[in-house]
This record gives sequence, C-alpha cells and structure tokens, in this order.
Amino acid sequence: MSKKLQMIVKSKVRDIYNVFLIDEINTGLSTYVNQKKYIYIIDENVYNLFKEELKISISSERYIFIKSCEENKQLDYAQLVIRKLIDLQIRKDDVLIAIGGGITQDIVTFISSILFRGIDWVFFPTTLLAQCDSCIGSKSSINFDNFKNLLGTFNPPSNIFICNKFLLTLNESEIRSGIGEMMHYFLFEGYDIAERLINNMTMLLQNPLNLQEFIVESLRIKKGIIEQDEFDIGIRHLFNYGHTFGHALESITKYQIPHGQAITLGMDLANYISFQRNILSKKDYLKMKNLLKYNTPDFKFNHNNIENYLNALSKDKKNKDNKLGCILSKEPGDLQKFYLDFDLQLKNEILQYSL
Repeated sequence: MSKKLQMIVKSKVRDIYNVFLIDEINTGLSTYVNQKKYIYIIDENVYNLFKEELKISISSERYIFIKSCEENKQLDYAQLVIRKLIDLQIRKDDVLIAIGGGITQDIVTFISSILFRGIDWVFFPTTLLAQCDSCIGSKSSINFDNFKNLLGTFNPPSNIFICNKFLLTLNESEIRSGIGEMMHYFLFEGYDIAERLINNMTMLLQNPLNLQEFIVESLRIKKGIIEQDEFDIGIRHLFNYGHTFGHALESITKYQIPHGQAITLGMDLANYISFQRNILSKKDYLKMKNLLKYNTPDFKFNHNNIENYLNALSKDKKNKDNKLGCILSKEPGDLQKFYLDFDLQLKNEILQYSL
C-alpha cells in the first residue's frame, strides 16, 4: 500500500493542507486507527458499499452516519449532526474524519468551521465531483429554504486522501457529472486537456480508474486560482463559468439533472449567449460545443419553463442591481464576468439556444 503526496495547497485559514493519492482506502485511514480524538462522519451509502474495508480502521465507537442527499444539505440537518457530535462528547481538539462526496463535505466543512469557532477535519472524497473539484478550495455551501448554496463558510481539511477505487461504485451519470465539472476547469485554462478528455471519454466511462490523471489536472488548475483568491472575492469568480445557468437548471428540474451535466449545459448556454452578443467567435463557439455535446443532458427550454428558469436565475447570489451576474467566454481560456439585464433579449437567447 502506498501514499503519495500529490500537492500542497496554500491557505490563509490553515497555512497549508495536503492532497494525497492512495491506492487502498485503508492506506489513509490507518493513520487514524484507535485514536480517540477522531470522530468519523460517514455517508451511510458509502459505508454499506465499503463496509469490510472501513471496519478494519473504524474500530472506534465515535462515528456518525449521515444521509448525503440534496434535501439534507440544509441548516436544520447540520444542527442534527451537531447534536449527535455533542452526544459523543466532542471537544475542541477532536478531529472530524469525513468520508463521502460533496454533500458530506459541505456539511462537515460547515460544522467544522462553526463548532467551537473552528475544529480540524480530514476528508476522504468518494465521488468524482469531490475528488476533481470540491475537495480543495475551503468552501462549504449549504442550502436555505429554496435557495441553493445561500449559506457557507471557509475551512479546508488538513489532509485529503483520494482513492480512485471509490469511483468503481459510481454509475455513468455520476461519472458524467464529475466530467462536466472537470471540463469547466479545462476550458477555463484552454482547450487541449478538454479535447483529450472527450477523446478518451468512452474508455473513461468503462474504467473510471483511468480518470486519475484528469483529476490531478483539474485540481492543479483550481489550486493555481484558489491560492490567489481563496475567499472568492476576485479571479475565482471565473470558476462560476457554467454554474449560474447550471444551478438554475438544477433548481427548476428539482435536481433531476446531475450537477456536472447541468454545468455542462450551463457552459454551452453561456457560450451561446457569448456568441450571440459577439463576445465569442462562431468558430470557437462551435469548437467548444462539439466537445460539450458529449456530456450535455437532454433538456430543452420552452415557453412552459422559461419563466421558472428566469425566476431561478434572478435568485442567484452573484446577481447585482437586478442584473444577472454570469461568466461568458471570449475564447477557450479567456473568460470574463458580465452583468446582463433580465430583458427580452436574454429570454429570447435562452429560448433560441434550444431550437
């Protein structure tokens, strides 16, 4: 069994934190065996899938199972988990070990940042989305009522352990969701890695173990920006590429479209609007569309859903002065923030996109 330090991320919250690649789940967990100061917070589904491996390391009685679903990424559910931690007599010097995907991460990041004004935590991301994107960057995002990601804090884990064996349990939809998130980083940087990913997509869907090189590339790109703008007040805004339009799509479909595929459509729509407004050339628009089509969900905007979609866009937290804050593309690797009017032009562009 091996543990390879893949990268060190600089942070204003904890100076640095580490990302390790491991070949077996217990390679990372063995560091924490039988140490009383650790409390495990585990996605119940992940535990059921990897019960035999996890049992070896998690001999402590200090653990909590959570149900990781969008409905539980709420303040009320975080409070429920905090009550369970108090029942386990958690202390300031305890460390939380989170095992799960992005929702598990959001819940634990949020709790670890507010409990005792901040405690340490460690993360084992189990989904492609979490491994290629959310595991670094410090953010938590908690939904409030019908508003997605309205609440949040910053508190990165001290160590992240990425094991690609977790990916073997994911279905194609979950893999495609992660691919969509990676694509937004690759098109943020340029075109070459995005093209290589799509050219190998059939092989990657058949054997997710081959995704590791793309996971590392995705984290490399993100690391370069979050070390400049950890608290998302400047250049990191460009990572919202595809997300403004994608989050609204998730909202009106009640999250039936996987996150990364909603983001894929969101990028394609952002590119279309960029093209229509003469920000992006037709050549570059079609070039990117030819890649994104392999991961774009089957969804059409029409007169029956356009008002709900515009309403969802109007609630985006990045909006300013009743204008839609979004990222448009000038070319692959050249993104820019714009504020668009909620007018007939925007409505028609969205409808025309689906024709």
